[in-house]
Amino acid sequence: MNTILKKIISIVFLFSGMLCIKAQSENPVISAIQKEVDRGRAELKMESMSPPFFISYSVADVYTYSMTASLGSISNYANNHSRRGSLTRFLVGDYKRNNLNFAGGQGISQSETSLTDNSTGIPITIWRDLDRTYKTSVEQFRAKMATLQQMTLTEEEQALPDFEQVRPVNYVLQPIPVNFDKAYWENYLRKVSETAKQYPDILSSEINLYSYNSTIYTYNTEGSRYAVPSTLYRLIFTASVRSDDGQELSYFIDNQNSTFELMPDIAAFSSQCRTMMEELLKLRNAPLINEAYSGPVLFEGNSVGQIFRNTFFINRRLIASPRAIQRGQGQMGGNDFEFMLNKKVISRSITIKSITGQEFYKGQKLQGYYPVDAEGVAPDKELMLIEDGVLRNLLNGRIPTLKIQNSNGHARFQLPFAFMNVMPGNILITGNQTFTNAELRKKLLEVAKEEDLEYAYIVRSFSSNFHISKIYVADGREELVRGATISGITDLRNFKRILGTSDKELIYNYDNAKTTIIHPDALLFEDMDITRQSNIEFKKPFVVSKPR
Repeated sequence: MNTILKKIISIVFLFSGMLCIKAQSENPVISAIQKEVDRGRAELKMESMSPPFFISYSVADVYTYSMTASLGSISNYANNHSRRGSLTRFLVGDYKRNNLNFAGGQGISQSETSLTDNSTGIPITIWRDLDRTYKTSVEQFRAKMATLQQMTLTEEEQALPDFEQVRPVNYVLQPIPVNFDKAYWENYLRKVSETAKQYPDILSSEINLYSYNSTIYTYNTEGSRYAVPSTLYRLIFTASVRSDDGQELSYFIDNQNSTFELMPDIAAFSSQCRTMMEELLKLRNAPLINEAYSGPVLFEGNSVGQIFRNTFFINRRLIASPRAIQRGQGQMGGNDFEFMLNKKVISRSITIKSITGQEFYKGQKLQGYYPVDAEGVAPDKELMLIEDGVLRNLLNGRIPTLKIQNSNGHARFQLPFAFMNVMPGNILITGNQTFTNAELRKKLLEVAKEEDLEYAYIVRSFSSNFHISKIYVADGREELVRGATISGITDLRNFKRILGTSDKELIYNYDNAKTTIIHPDALLFEDMDITRQSNIEFKKPFVVSKPR
């Protein structure tokens, strides 16, 4: 590349950077937040009351759309544009001791605010939220300090700060233009929902579309300014049947993506819905499970992502949780799993990493990626959580715990509203004992035969009714069963007895596409208990048959 061309490119990049800085400095929403928050911090002073030392405020600008269709007809449509101000942190005291982690203490204050950028509506909303929260926060701080004086803390507990101080960030992205094509989606939902007409034995069916376009603007008194836009498109197709003995059964398909381009076209999603309804009709005619089972179980497809989600993230096992102080009762809550750090907690064949700071994996865009979290911290490109079965770390925000004292950038806004919670972004799960799917099935049958079992089980879904099949040792024949449930499905003891994983990977998105789990296509457990559901309701047949 010649020198003149390099200079031209340098000038272009410099000019682009200047535009970016200008756009950041002139963002009207963040400027309004900054001006009022700084004024509040400087002027919120009353006799014998401590002033705030840290304030973080966000405004969520959200466009939402929803649409419902059944059997080719649109039954509901709604859209809304709202702005909601959220006082996500209002701290009195200092980083070492403040009003955080006091039971019954501060939640997130939320208020509707102006849709107009340059009006006085946004500052007035912030002014009201700050004033309303100030006295309450001071009272919480005083009560907490009085409670601490009556408690005996270890040296480690005394040294632990209540809130981590971090370097400020300036990361302001422009909103993504709203581009919701109502006519396109009406046609889409009509045509997809019409597929149910081909299956008259389906009792009911419905397709729901939910979409949002959101930008959350945040400023805090450390000097951080950040705005990150996000979009969601989510399609949920639900169908139900009733078996001859009166058990109602349902399946659903949940397709959620962060961009319109990633959504399936009409033909592809219609095909998924037809396949699902055919499986549901098979389930209607399947026998009820008639005995308890204890033995090897093979999970296939996204049921693997579901079991990792439920075992490690829905129950917050891999998420740090500070202990709260409660008056008269000392410290309560927390996540004691952190005391297992550097100890084996599951099979040494499994490794779990957070790769939230990576936008792409093997050339594919990851939907759980974000450049900066809700507290102004950039997530690591790779964070080891469980390494060869050994616990190494937990996801955390800026509230330290005894063993996880620094943020790793996983405080997230619960969209479309600006509630804040620590949760995963991108999770990569790998195994070091991998086999083809065919080899795992063969291994499943071999273990079952060693246990003198007539059959083993394959699980393909447990998001609604369990999709579980018996696979017979003698001939490999599969038989779908209904009414089954898996006992202690999230028990870590199950994860200590893993016999192998697939050498193929799948991607599973959940929580409105805010979390992506990359996981093996199949996972073989040495031993699990499968029993009959205890609360099956058998309904009487319809007096009059369903209209055709």
